[in-house]
Amino acid sequence: MSCTIIRPKDRQEWLKLRGAGIGSSDVGTILGLNPYDTPYQLWRRKVGIDPPKQENFAMKAGHYLEDAVSLFYRDESGKELIKRSAGDWLIVNDDKPFLRVSPDRTFWLPDRPHNEHNKGILECKTTQKEIDRDNVPQHWFCQLQYQLGVAEYEQGALAWLTMGRTFDFVEYGLDREFYDYMCEEVERFWVDNIVGMKEPDIINVEDVLIRSPRHTLGKSIEATAELVEACSELKELKEELNALDTRKKELENLIKIAMDDAEALIAPNSPKANPVILATWKAAKDSQKFNERQFAAENPELYKSYQYSQPGVRRFLLK
Repeated sequence: MSCTIIRPKDRQEWLKLRGAGIGSSDVGTILGLNPYDTPYQLWRRKVGIDPPKQENFAMKAGHYLEDAVSLFYRDESGKELIKRSAGDWLIVNDDKPFLRVSPDRTFWLPDRPHNEHNKGILECKTTQKEIDRDNVPQHWFCQLQYQLGVAEYEQGALAWLTMGRTFDFVEYGLDREFYDYMCEEVERFWVDNIVGMKEPDIINVEDVLIRSPRHTLGKSIEATAELVEACSELKELKEELNALDTRKKELENLIKIAMDDAEALIAPNSPKANPVILATWKAAKDSQKFNERQFAAENPELYKSYQYSQPGVRRFLLK
């Protein structure tokens, strides 16, 4: 196999070219390993049913902080970053051009001549979660492996900045067998779902609500034995939870009545200097509320001009 490097003239062209295939951020989703996306949702965006994801603050911050993460990696690893890699560019597989990646950074492999065969890929991440370096998020790992395989590089690294306070990284070699498996799944998704327009399977409730936000009037389905059992178990759980909630309220009321106007309940024989507090019951700060009913009565035309229709949500009721 061989690949081609494309350097678009601007970010808009880069976004268009990146969207014309399967990028590394899509792979974990296709494999069902991305906790924030599903194959069905990705498919809807790829075929134009839904618009591309809009860049939010966290995504923009992650893009801006790539420089910081890469510099931390340079300092910690001693690797020499390749300056030209800091930009919007793509590597596209020549045989299967839907395989395309946009590495965050590349670096020179140490003690080797500076040529195309002796580069590594750095994938930069920013996160608010503590990351176990021995168990990095699976979709991160897929992303790096896919980039290495498409670029035909042998080494790479995942580096992350956690809450702006701690930094860590893990280096990996290309897992050829895993990359081949990913390519098979990506090609199947591209051929069957993107080109063939076959709708992927629904895997969670969010998928269902995206596809069917409204019920079909008069439609019903016959329950399987599994669903009958699920309804029965759910009903039992709801009854148990209702009983627990009732007991919870009884205990709360018992304590509140005893406390009256006290702000704290302390354990018996607690030292005055540092009492053991069992519970507190304090009033929240005053807040301002908008009297919608009064406003509507006094300004009916103005109130009406600001009203709009909002689709009703689907409510699940167990009978």
